[in-house]
Amino acid sequence: MDIEEFKRYLLNYSREISENTNKVFNPLIEQFGLTTLQFRILMEIRQNGSHTIGGLANQIKMAGTNISTMCKKLEKMELLERIRKPEDERVVLVILTQKGNAIVTEIDRVIVEKITLYTKAESEQTMSEIIIGLKQLNQLLQKMGQTASHKSD
Repeated sequence: MDIEEFKRYLLNYSREISENTNKVFNPLIEQFGLTTLQFRILMEIRQNGSHTIGGLANQIKMAGTNISTMCKKLEKMELLERIRKPEDERVVLVILTQKGNAIVTEIDRVIVEKITLYTKAESEQTMSEIIIGLKQLNQLLQKMGQTASHKSD
């Protein structure tokens, strides 16, 4: 395969994977009045515990001001709350509320159900190969991104 063909596959499959991921998950997430990004924020907090806004921004790969705005919306929806760290009250953490945890748990349950339904015909080896391929693609794109950012410096 030449570079031109690889580039075509890379761009086409990246777009298709993104579109199909949105098609599968967005309707479910939207049922709860959330955007995909809001769900990612809630899921990150559920999986890894409380975060500062800066720490959350690093994990989600977004600017802190954008994450802060999103967290304010999620707080108004009563899905998360801000608390001061007892050891250092200057540090503000965001945590899930009971309502936020219940919603994330339900969305996650449905996602797992859907993945299970559509992958039971696949062997573990096939699923492992998919994950390996995705990791390799991600590593390649990371290298390309690092090279691009160094050239623009």
